[in-house]
Amino acid sequence: MGVTALLLLSFLGLAIIAQAQDCSKPIGGPNMYLKGDAILQNTFPDGSKVSFSCNTGYTPAGGSSSITCTAGTWSRLSLVCERKNCGAYPEVENGNVDYPKGDTLYGDTAKVICNQGYNLVGQAESRCDDQGWTGRPPVCEVMTCDTPKTITNGTYDPLKEQYTFRDVVRYTCLNDNALSGAPLLTCSEDGNFQPGPPTCVWVDCKNPTIPNAEFVEGSRPPHRFSASITYRCLPGFEMNGASTITCNIASQWSPGIPQCIKKTPATSRPTTTTTTTTTTKKPSVTTDPKDPSGDAHQTKPWIIGVVVVAVLVVVAGVISYCTGFPSFLWKKKGAAQRDKDAAKDEEAVALS
Repeated sequence: MGVTALLLLSFLGLAIIAQAQDCSKPIGGPNMYLKGDAILQNTFPDGSKVSFSCNTGYTPAGGSSSITCTAGTWSRLSLVCERKNCGAYPEVENGNVDYPKGDTLYGDTAKVICNQGYNLVGQAESRCDDQGWTGRPPVCEVMTCDTPKTITNGTYDPLKEQYTFRDVVRYTCLNDNALSGAPLLTCSEDGNFQPGPPTCVWVDCKNPTIPNAEFVEGSRPPHRFSASITYRCLPGFEMNGASTITCNIASQWSPGIPQCIKKTPATSRPTTTTTTTTTTKKPSVTTDPKDPSGDAHQTKPWIIGVVVVAVLVVVAGVISYCTGFPSFLWKKKGAAQRDKDAAKDEEAVALS
């Protein structure tokens, strides 16, 4: 009985010791820290309860932030901390927002870029902080241009106290002066009107004198800028140059004053016409009636000629024989031989 009681008391003591065991300092998850005075302690009695908070720039994304020490072991910590999202940067009128890192989370940046013709006033770059985007959003202000330059004998409109980006002014000349240059100027992004201002020029072209020509239509003196005249030559003359000329900004006629030149009479030359006539004679062809094509029994022209000559020779021979022409030739030949022999005998006698 006493032994049993002793064993029971021993087990009870061990249980009490196990229940009363302390816990060491707990370790939190990523991007969190131990809250309050607990951060100063190294051991925690059984039953102690502590809490965790997310680091700066991180926010709770679910789970309990508290854990409890039980018999020397902390309960499971389920808190999750994630980077704080500042959201889209406020819109800037006449500008665009660029995110260099492609996101709006804690530590990321936003950069404001103004549209063409606008100046940035304020901080161009902002950072996503624990409290949101840092600084105040900047402003994109429209660029302004200095007052357009005045020109001699000219003016421009509209007249304004301030000219802003893409404003246009038009220059005109006074007192019949001509405008040399661009009439329209635009306020550009560099704060100047482009292109440069024009000038007003006095234009007066002299009245043309063209011998052997007559006025057709156009300007009468005085001839100002862009005035034009058309001429034509008198009969018997032809024009060398353009018939219509125009007064240019340099007080010169363009493309130049023409001339009327006397026409040169055309010289006529006799024309000899030679006509050549070519006659083509085709050889006759004898065709066998039995052969439709006419190619198998064609008689060659030279064969016909040979046959005709042979016939003529035979006929001539027959006629000569019948008329005694061969005996006549024989007798004549014999007489000639006798005369030759007699001459030789006489020659021999003379020598003897």
